Amino acid sequence: MSIAGPFPVRVVGIVRGREVDALGAASLEPDGLVVTWPPAAAWKLALEGIDGVAIAQTTLTVYLREHDVLELSGDGSLRALGHALLDQACRVPELMRGGRTSGWSLPLGGNVALQNAQDRWFAPLLAARRAMQGVSDPERQVALFDGARLADEMLRGIAEIAVITVPGDGAQQRAQQRALEAAMEEEAEPLFEALERVALAGDALRGGAMDTRIADWRRWIGVVQETFGAADEAWNGTRELLTGEGE
Repeated sequence: MSIAGPFPVRVVGIVRGREVDALGAASLEPDGLVVTWPPAAAWKLALEGIDGVAIAQTTLTVYLREHDVLELSGDGSLRALGHALLDQACRVPELMRGGRTSGWSLPLGGNVALQNAQDRWFAPLLAARRAMQGVSDPERQVALFDGARLADEMLRGIAEIAVITVPGDGAQQRAQQRALEAAMEEEAEPLFEALERVALAGDALRGGAMDTRIADWRRWIGVVQETFGAADEAWNGTRELLTGEGE
């Protein structure tokens, strides 16, 4: 990491009920911010224990859990350090959590229509996930994984899957398409609820203060992860609708 330090700082604040006012150094490691000053032992502030930061030209205020606060003052390097800390704390994790998407991995037996339906089902979420990779700015991530937009895309996808499954534009086919579409929407209700929570958490993040920005991001990314599990569960039920396996 190019912005690692250590950088000379004055540290003022409270951590675990202990008041601090000392000269030391600050550096960024892969799992947290390290503050050192002789002769005391170094303090490592783990990323998961940091709720937010306030970044100024020559100061960096770090807001910790339990309402503890540290203010680091020094030179212009602290601005870069603060942005690097925010980027590192808000790095997008693996959203699909390994083998959790079991429906995605089930064999399709060469059923081209079912493969197309599966691809269309997961396409909006997978596209949003790809777009977020390498993006560390929380507000930009929220814009890329927009819950309301994704819900609309899922509804359009469900309508397209109904047409793929029941081709034709006659009255009977259209009635069957609408019935299948309604059944798939019912299967997807938990997914739409998860996407609504994503939208609400995104609004909270955008409207929140910097002292809670990282904590707000953790809540938002947690709900984003839940959408992939919900999408997988809904696809399992939808697959049964499309193949008649549940009858």
